[in-house]
Amino acid sequence: MLGLERNTTLTHGNAVYWATFSPDGKKLASASLDNTVRIWNVSSGDLVTTLKGHGDGVAFVAYLADGRIVTASLDRTLKLWPAEGGTAQATLVGHQDYLSCAAAARTGTLLASGGFDKSIRLWDAQTNAPLAVLTGHDGTPQSIAISGDSKLVASGGDDLSIRLWSVESKSLIRTITGHSKGVEGLAFSPDDKILASASADGNIRLWTKTGEPVSTFETNSGLVKSVAFSPDGRWLVSGGADGILRVWELASSQMRLSTSAHKNTIYAVAFSPDGKQLASAGFDRSIHVWTVTGTAGTAG
Repeated sequence: MLGLERNTTLTHGNAVYWATFSPDGKKLASASLDNTVRIWNVSSGDLVTTLKGHGDGVAFVAYLADGRIVTASLDRTLKLWPAEGGTAQATLVGHQDYLSCAAAARTGTLLASGGFDKSIRLWDAQTNAPLAVLTGHDGTPQSIAISGDSKLVASGGDDLSIRLWSVESKSLIRTITGHSKGVEGLAFSPDDKILASASADGNIRLWTKTGEPVSTFETNSGLVKSVAFSPDGRWLVSGGADGILRVWELASSQMRLSTSAHKNTIYAVAFSPDGKQLASAGFDRSIHVWTVTGTAGTAG
């Protein structure tokens, strides 16, 4: 039977906007409005190091394929850090207003970011060079996802739309509509066949990678802020304003689990690379690490 068992709680000095596991699953990185990123030992819960250098809240953190760490902040910059922490190696500058969201490719060096300047910017984390400035959103982009093959970037925003961009041509492929409020979270499935979108309208919608509707999950919970697929693509976890974690089965389009996790909005959810653990991060300044029991993260 599917289940989640909370085994560790980690804290920041302010709201936690993002959390992600390292490629080997041994570390967890968390980004906070307290202007820092903290790196934790997953098994012990001990703080390994703190990344300091941003001048405002940190909205995003990810591990690159080569082990380095990338962060994105409301201070309008992205920073690249050594895998072991320390001082930032590079700062990427270009956004003209608060940076609101970012994404890193699963493999390779592509980065994408969105800001209150309504632009989507693409970057190369190897050369630290800007690759493109993509415009077209009529509101602030609130979420970005990069496909596993790094050929597509999806962005969702306050203008109720999802936009699919070609990385090769650096142009808009399609504008997707269907949500009645802003798009707050996006995630591509591991096989890139499905794009999940979370919205302030309380719904999660699934689309093909070309933008055709597949199904809708209704949470009846108000704003849904975050979504993540399990590594095997069987499950989708969501978090939102009510602080409840919900796990959905893709094959049946049914919710299989819901559990009260945070006191208020869950800003980020992430599976470990082996699918055996789940992290949730929230406005209540905490990150919970959960053990996935039953079949939620397992292959087969």
